[in-house]
Amino acid sequence: MKSPSSSQSFGVLCWNVHKEMGGAAFERVFSHLLTRYDPHLLLLQEAVLEPHAMHSLTHYNLASVKNIDFTKKGYGVLSASRFELLCEVPIKTESRELYCMTKKSLLITAHPLGEREVLHVVNLHAINFVSHRVFSYELGRLEEYLQQIDTPLIVAGDFNTWSVKREKHLEAFAAMLGLERVEMEDAHHIKRLWEKPLDHIFYRELKLLRARAIDTKKVSDHNPIWAEFRYNGAS
Repeated sequence: MKSPSSSQSFGVLCWNVHKEMGGAAFERVFSHLLTRYDPHLLLLQEAVLEPHAMHSLTHYNLASVKNIDFTKKGYGVLSASRFELLCEVPIKTESRELYCMTKKSLLITAHPLGEREVLHVVNLHAINFVSHRVFSYELGRLEEYLQQIDTPLIVAGDFNTWSVKREKHLEAFAAMLGLERVEMEDAHHIKRLWEKPLDHIFYRELKLLRARAIDTKKVSDHNPIWAEFRYNGAS
């Protein structure tokens, strides 16, 4: 659970798992991913937030926030880290999605990085089935919060960027926060709607070493995306 030291690399695996956690087919693929990529940070959306579905994450520090809570099962975003968890900030959208009338959730966590730095990580499932104005407003709420943070930062998740307008709102959000978008190897495996990729990883004050989208043969309706970073310490 130690923090990455200067020049040590660490991996981030981000995946909308479509409520499939706990099922036999999903767990086989998930176990393979954990072994193959050995991620230090796991950022899951539509995760099953129940003990039976998180048994493979016993060696991680866990933080989560629900956006759907049934009597016997809850779903939301789950952030799992092999680094110390300094704090967690759960945030829900003010607006509700049409049709299902649910709010969306995101989670901000903080972890020690190097000797004196802190890494903030945002695990986001962006609101869908709302106007572009509402989508922009909810991104703006997150942007306002993150503007108070002057540290290395990762923002990742399912952004539901299925239109040109949504993509432009996301680009403006990234520009305001000084974030760079991760360009993926095998990017054709990223879930798309109307030819627009929905899942993204953004970062700042880190060095990107490599990244790829991973074909998991339709275990979820999204594929995982993975990136490896290095922190080089203060310049």
